Amino acid sequence: MSNKVNVTIDGKVLQFDVGTTILDAAKTLGVEIPTLCHNDKLSHYAGCWVCTVEQKSGRGGMVPSCSTKLENGMAVELENKKVQESRKASLDLLLSDHFGDCYAPCNQKGCPANIDIQGFLFLESRGMYKEAANLIREKVPFPNVLGRVCPRPCEEVCRRQKVDKAVLIGIQKRYIAEMERLEGGPYLPKPPKKSTGKKVTIIGAGPAGLSAAYYLRLQGHEVTMYERHPKHGGMLRYGIPYYRLPEDVMDLEGDAIIKQLGVTIHYKTEVGKDVDFDKIMQNSDAVLLSVGASRATPMGIKGEDLPGVFSGIDILEKLAKYETVDVGKRVVVAGGGSTAMDAARAAVRLGAKATIVYRRTEKEMPAHHVEVHDAYDEGVDIKVLTNPVKIEKTKQGLKITCIKMELSEPDESGRRRPIATAGSEFSIEADSIIMAIGQKTDFSFVKNKAVNKWGLFDVKGNSYQTTVDPKLFVAGDCYNGPDLAVRAVADARKAAQSINQFLTGKEVVGEESRFSSYPGDLGTLPPEMFAAFKAGTRKEIDLLPVNKRVGNFNEVEQNCTKTEMTVEAKRCLECGCNVADICLLKKHSQDYQADQKLFEGARRTFKTDYSHEKIKIESHKCINCNACVRACEEVKKCNILGNTGRGFSTRIAPMMNMPLSQTHCDGCEECVNVCPTAGVRLNREVYLMNVHG
Repeated sequence: MSNKVNVTIDGKVLQFDVGTTILDAAKTLGVEIPTLCHNDKLSHYAGCWVCTVEQKSGRGGMVPSCSTKLENGMAVELENKKVQESRKASLDLLLSDHFGDCYAPCNQKGCPANIDIQGFLFLESRGMYKEAANLIREKVPFPNVLGRVCPRPCEEVCRRQKVDKAVLIGIQKRYIAEMERLEGGPYLPKPPKKSTGKKVTIIGAGPAGLSAAYYLRLQGHEVTMYERHPKHGGMLRYGIPYYRLPEDVMDLEGDAIIKQLGVTIHYKTEVGKDVDFDKIMQNSDAVLLSVGASRATPMGIKGEDLPGVFSGIDILEKLAKYETVDVGKRVVVAGGGSTAMDAARAAVRLGAKATIVYRRTEKEMPAHHVEVHDAYDEGVDIKVLTNPVKIEKTKQGLKITCIKMELSEPDESGRRRPIATAGSEFSIEADSIIMAIGQKTDFSFVKNKAVNKWGLFDVKGNSYQTTVDPKLFVAGDCYNGPDLAVRAVADARKAAQSINQFLTGKEVVGEESRFSSYPGDLGTLPPEMFAAFKAGTRKEIDLLPVNKRVGNFNEVEQNCTKTEMTVEAKRCLECGCNVADICLLKKHSQDYQADQKLFEGARRTFKTDYSHEKIKIESHKCINCNACVRACEEVKKCNILGNTGRGFSTRIAPMMNMPLSQTHCDGCEECVNVCPTAGVRLNREVYLMNVHG
């Protein structure tokens, strides 16, 4: 009897040993077939059906390659459209009941830069400040700056709110950077010793420009920057008062990027005036426009050009340059964004009584609610549903006439349009009036440009590459319009990646989108997910007393103690998976563009077993492949884990649903090593301490 079988695989007649599975045959042919439940150390199971191939002989159809053995005369196709669809369908079904996060919601839903918040909180809580700072810098190069100015959208989605209050996240970046500073930092990674020889010019040394320079230098490219101001920072320095972002902090982190990474920068050099843009394009391999939105948008009302009427951004820039600013004792600020709040609060520090007028309600204000609250605390009078209509000069100074507004019913977009109320006009006397209704970028120095209806450059997809010239890229306010500094930084990192693709001759596609499992927003999550956690107390930021803020620009938010920050960091629920980047389910789902919501319905939710000092079991991530059960039985010979429950309620757990700590489990990690979905995994502390030592 022959110990060989003759088969046809992808149209080729081949011979294999009897007992060879299709999966093993594919491996010998150099064909990678995705698997989840299969492990070479374990018996065949065929539980996930992700490894399907099409059998063309016999009855035909889809078969699991991991457990189907080759037979004489068998014909198989390893890859075709039907196979692709079958694997995707299996993944769609598995994901529909995979109730877990690849990345924590603060990372994937809250932070525009996708910072690994969960990771740096862990490192910080262990006193590993350099490591924590380096982890932050993978996504943003200046944690000290952003730890102060970011409005902390991460905290709005923090799941700790299901237990008590959100973790105090934003200030943690500042604290980590300050602790690193005490140790002699900032410690930036070093660029390659050998340059690529490619020259990139960046116009504008604000948050986007500095960030792009950082990532481009780490890729080995030569970077030259042009900045019209005498110092770097852009809108971070010239658009944010020192009581929010002290000058020395911007100096420290900006200088570190320029000096430690070897960036050439030309200050007091305005492109289009001091240097020709076309020459820059000719002498560069790639050019990035990262000009901030530093030009005030006029409101278009009568009297806007009178003496004593200023733009908010001009006032803030003068203060940043330590120029004399006299706004008098009565100041009216028009607008409801961050610039309006900053201008009004700056006026208070200059000794004025400040009034803000805004045409919508406080709910619609673009400014963050913390900024609005601080303005109220400092005595700023905020008049909502109030719109300026004209400005006049008087014997006493200026008079701004306003009209009361009311909001219409929501339109198709859901937005309520403000409508003037007839006969509601009234006037406010003022010594100066500050217009802060909006800002725009000025890239008039670019002669040939293709802009969209928002006045921004047209770009190719998500590449940040303009349609004007393949070597011209945009980031920050040039890409999004006026927006958050953290978003400008995120854009710049992605733009740098696209520039690198362009310079290395690759297709410019930008940053690859990452698959991420996401069980749902706060309001949809079952209480069972949080039953194991005890309520605690959030550490609120200490603020400079209000009576000490007048007459100076001292920082309002105060430092916290080491103990306070350590305790606060440990409040993190660790929602994200610590092995997401090596998870097979995530990898295959990304490769096959699986859809977690396609078969969305009822989901199993179980309490996580945190009892063991080393291993935790998250049954809601389980796909019932039984790899952990088989490893425990076949490799370790322990028989600790098994299937409990029936049907839809089946779960992996110790026998009799005992806590893992009450079994004879010695933490050998065999179950962890074979689990394809992190349903059984090391406690985060054990895992990260293994990684970081």
